[in-house]
Amino acid sequence: MKKHLRTLERVRGGTYRDTKVGLFLDRNERIVPYDSEVVEALSERLSKISLSLYPELVPFYQKLSDWLNLSTNQIYVTEGVSGAIKSLMETITSPGDNVVCPTPTFALYPVYSQMFQLEHRTVGYTVDYQLHLESLLELIDDRTSIVFLPNPNMPISGTVTLKQIASIAEHCEKHNAVLAVDEVYYPFGGPTAIGLIGEHKNLFVMRSFSKAFGLAGIRVGYLLGNHEQIDYVSKTRAGYEINSVSIEISSFFIERYHLIEDYIQQVKEGFVYLKSELSKLGLEHNGGNEGNFLYVNFGDEQLSHKLVQGLREKKIYIRGGWPVPYETGVSISGAPKNIMENFFEEFSNVYQNLLSQ
Repeated sequence: MKKHLRTLERVRGGTYRDTKVGLFLDRNERIVPYDSEVVEALSERLSKISLSLYPELVPFYQKLSDWLNLSTNQIYVTEGVSGAIKSLMETITSPGDNVVCPTPTFALYPVYSQMFQLEHRTVGYTVDYQLHLESLLELIDDRTSIVFLPNPNMPISGTVTLKQIASIAEHCEKHNAVLAVDEVYYPFGGPTAIGLIGEHKNLFVMRSFSKAFGLAGIRVGYLLGNHEQIDYVSKTRAGYEINSVSIEISSFFIERYHLIEDYIQQVKEGFVYLKSELSKLGLEHNGGNEGNFLYVNFGDEQLSHKLVQGLREKKIYIRGGWPVPYETGVSISGAPKNIMENFFEEFSNVYQNLLSQ
């Protein structure tokens, strides 16, 4: 057994939520189900799958290739973005190397760093939620294997420009490191680094079907990059990257991408409403433009905690407990305006009651 794994703390199955009742604005999921006509069409398609046969991945790779306008050898299908992160660490790093990542961010970055015996280096953001770019570059040295860049980054957004991404990639190249840009929220309006792949052999882009597509349950993601790099990283893949059901569901919604675009527009309208109402309360907020999350800062950790608990008692779930210096705020997932109106009414009631205590 590997001794370093004994101290790695993980919860099997994650944190349980009874999703039958409540409003879930804590994990940036799609909370509005697809229309019955869409569900019926999808069900009919799934009924034609032969579950006794192994998955056929070649047509799915071609579908992604046509949709993304990239060659199939520039694409590696993974189990969500978490699968892409793990594949990169497994193939590119060696024990004792370091990886660099902004903080706060996706919880699995430090988990995988410990799993593969890596030094996990972090860089923060300015008071106006901009990445400390110079500090990030200073952390990169000859022991750096990978720089991970969630763009935008949960919960504060902190979107990095394409010019800055190119600069980071160039700096990484000087140290034989790779840059992996996490674009899981890209469809909501952020910039994409796909156009830089041809210019930087050490650049990867990671995406998934979890957020904008609202398909977190099928666990499908993909890694994009230079064909030689993709060929190398994919060598540790399982016998089949994903299953037949996930392939059909993903394909179904790629063919109906207008449904995704419609929902994104609804989420944007919801954020416009919510940010306006939060501003009327004098609350500082950031995000809601290039991702489906909004950070709200109360300037008080205790108030933030009590608000989360107060809403939870009403079966409304938002996310708090962020690390310093964001412990005084919460993140709220996106939703259409009608849902945001109902949410804000409850939010405002709980908030005002806490202020009066």
